[in-house]
Amino acid sequence: MIITPQKIILSILSLSLILVAGCNHTQDNTNQKMPNDFNFSLTYGTYGKQKVDTFTNVVVKDLVEDGTIEANISLTQKEKQAIYNEMMKINIMGELKLDKEKECETEPASFSQWNVKSNEETKSFSYTTYCEYPEDVLNLIKLEEYIHEVVSSKKEYIALPEAKGHYE
Repeated sequence: MIITPQKIILSILSLSLILVAGCNHTQDNTNQKMPNDFNFSLTYGTYGKQKVDTFTNVVVKDLVEDGTIEANISLTQKEKQAIYNEMMKINIMGELKLDKEKECETEPASFSQWNVKSNEETKSFSYTTYCEYPEDVLNLIKLEEYIHEVVSSKKEYIALPEAKGHYE
């Protein structure tokens, strides 16, 4: 076998591509199989009056002037898997930078409290309103909105009374 400079260069390039591809490989957490123990509880919104709890299949809707109303609403496996995928995209079980020092008081106050269980690990955290929103908090707010869309599109939620009034 004759080793030519072209074969050496081609071999080096091939190895380099393999090494670069291996080094740049990151675990894709976006479409993992949802663990059997996956559940979450999210208390959110103005004064933290709304809630979605998959541990107990309870949803709380803020009716503003009429208080709150609680309903038994379950998410389907498909809905939970989609929410799980969104959580993995933002690495919710990882180290979140919530920058508490950037929180500020507003009226009406907004509050979010999360409890997430996945793979026998439970993570809890909370935050309020920010003057400057850290990227992780913006991602969590988008996730809250996504979860709210999923829940509010369910027939059991639609059957609940409409909110009366609004916060100023």
